[in-house]
Amino acid sequence: MKLSKRLEKVAHMVDHGSTVMDVGCDHALLDIYLIKQKIAKSCLASDLHEGPLAQAKKNIKEYKVENEIQTALGNGLEPIHDGIDTVVISGLGGLTMIGMVKYTPFRLNQVKTLILSPNSDCVFVREYFLNHGFYMEDEALIEDHHIIYPVLKLKKGARSYQKLDYQFGPILRQKKEPLFNQYYQKEQVRVKTLLAILPKRYIKKRWSLKRYLKAINKYALTP
Repeated sequence: MKLSKRLEKVAHMVDHGSTVMDVGCDHALLDIYLIKQKIAKSCLASDLHEGPLAQAKKNIKEYKVENEIQTALGNGLEPIHDGIDTVVISGLGGLTMIGMVKYTPFRLNQVKTLILSPNSDCVFVREYFLNHGFYMEDEALIEDHHIIYPVLKLKKGARSYQKLDYQFGPILRQKKEPLFNQYYQKEQVRVKTLLAILPKRYIKKRWSLKRYLKAINKYALTP
């Protein structure tokens, strides 16, 4: 089975022997891969929509992994059950990820590992989870179809972080891997575009964007 580069990176951040909940599983390809590669012990593939879940069930049956992969129709973390120690959320907006747990944090009581790959607002994702019971064990950037995505691996526990860690990643900003510069060049363009179109009455938002842009120029795009 061939996964996208992004999902392959996500898969290889999962600890061996994990019991995984894949939120927004789409066609359950990640779950099937985790079982076939003997990375996960079992998976719960959940999705909000019946169409993708029906295709997921079909794929699970085709690959003969019905005993290892359960499916569930539900919103966000609602279908989680006892025994799940790892939650994977990939391909959603960062604010959506935060919203899934903000008002029902008890759903993560037994979860030891989060693997998140947000499509947007990664700064807020880092800041929220690093201030709500998780620390960053690993993070990476992966280019897939000409788009660079962050992939975060968070573990339950507490560490001390500073503003730059939220903005650029406590591990990424130390490693400065090859895609780091490219990613923040694109962030620089995105922020400049937002500032150009955002009405001046949004004073707080504009101030926040300007601070972020200044930090990008100073800390991310300098040698």
